[in-house]
Amino acid sequence: MNNLDWEKFVVYVSDYVGVDASEISRDTDVYEDLCLDSLGLFGLGDFITDTYKLNVPLSSVAMVCKVGDIFDILNEQGKPSED
Repeated sequence: MNNLDWEKFVVYVSDYVGVDASEISRDTDVYEDLCLDSLGLFGLGDFITDTYKLNVPLSSVAMVCKVGDIFDILNEQGKPSED
């Protein structure tokens, strides 16, 4: 487990999508609430993994639709990048 901070994570997501952090919760839907498409979700994932310097298996994020799910995957499955 990586012990990521939820509040910081929300700020990073907020910065990327341009939605106020106070409007983002664990149940926020990345497609409906943040208006991302699959390419936008990929971009968010790339931004977040670069920010935290973590890699996650692509298969783990294939069905993600909630912000809390992204956080949990990073926190539980994220491995340090080697660069």
